[in-house]
Amino acid sequence: MPKIQLALDTLDFDHALHLASLAAPFVDIIEAGTPLIKSVGISIVTRLKAAHPDKIILADLKSSDVGAYEAEMAFKAGADIVTTQGITTLATITEVQREADVWHRRAEVDMTGVSDPLKRAREVQKVGVGLVLYHRSIDEETTEGALWDAQAVKIVTEMCGLGLDVAIAGGVSAHVLPLLAAVPLYGIVVGRGITAQKDPARAAAEIADLVKEIWKA
Repeated sequence: MPKIQLALDTLDFDHALHLASLAAPFVDIIEAGTPLIKSVGISIVTRLKAAHPDKIILADLKSSDVGAYEAEMAFKAGADIVTTQGITTLATITEVQREADVWHRRAEVDMTGVSDPLKRAREVQKVGVGLVLYHRSIDEETTEGALWDAQAVKIVTEMCGLGLDVAIAGGVSAHVLPLLAAVPLYGIVVGRGITAQKDPARAAAEIADLVKEIWKA
């Protein structure tokens, strides 16, 4: 069954911790989002790990250079997974993966902006990457009307077919998930669908129930 990942993109330290506490019973991965880390620093990763030691903590660094240096910083802070960008150099991706291997943790390659995600997935797999994120951009959603469609589902399915762990993100909702029912996803990233709701705990619980229903846990 896919893991549910809570994306914390608030800019406030305490608010992030509060949201995490509300949703934690219903999620598997807690993500310190890129805006959050930029706003409050890497210490948020340490606090999240201390508060939720049973959860996977992801530091969404989206490293584009000095990959090993940034990955080491995040792993020291307590991250279980760090991210790098599919659009950056293969050298940087390789360095992030090497550092993850040193720590016996994971690197994830975010495919936002990659013109051919399946091709890039094959390339990063060759340097040891085992986890990728098919990420539909929020900016593309709001300015270009990008939607989840049959083509997106086909790409995700083919990426899974490579033997990679594949997570999805970007406008994931109750309407989107049934489209992916036949896909063996690693993770489902939900941000606004939980954090922007009046009752984040209830929203997280409803998503967890839906995932169990679709993937027949």
